[in-house]
Amino acid sequence: MASHLNEMEPPVRLDRDASSSNRRQEARVEDRHWYTYEIYESRLDGAEAVVEGRLFSLNRSAHGILLLMRESPHARQLIVLYNPRLGWHRSTMVYEVCWVRALSTDSDGDQFLVGCRLTTAMSR
Repeated sequence: MASHLNEMEPPVRLDRDASSSNRRQEARVEDRHWYTYEIYESRLDGAEAVVEGRLFSLNRSAHGILLLMRESPHARQLIVLYNPRLGWHRSTMVYEVCWVRALSTDSDGDQFLVGCRLTTAMSR
């Protein structure tokens, strides 16, 4: 995958305010885990899940996460991640999509790097 990253242009940032650039400088830690997820569309009558599946996290910071997905979410969509490592007490994290970059791989088809910022975390 690293060879594909060097060939790609940098992602386009959707949110260019000062707090966004500060988040980019936050320390990142490796976080390689599978999560189940739901992507939500906002509608006037409420939010509706439009896609669900599994994704892989690559790293995270205090306010963001880098994901590897087979589906391409749209800017500003909400992705709800469920952490299966916590067993019956599922941890729920809600992220907003900030940018998406397509990766072409020969064997697995298209995949997408997705940069997200944390909007809320809760447990249920």
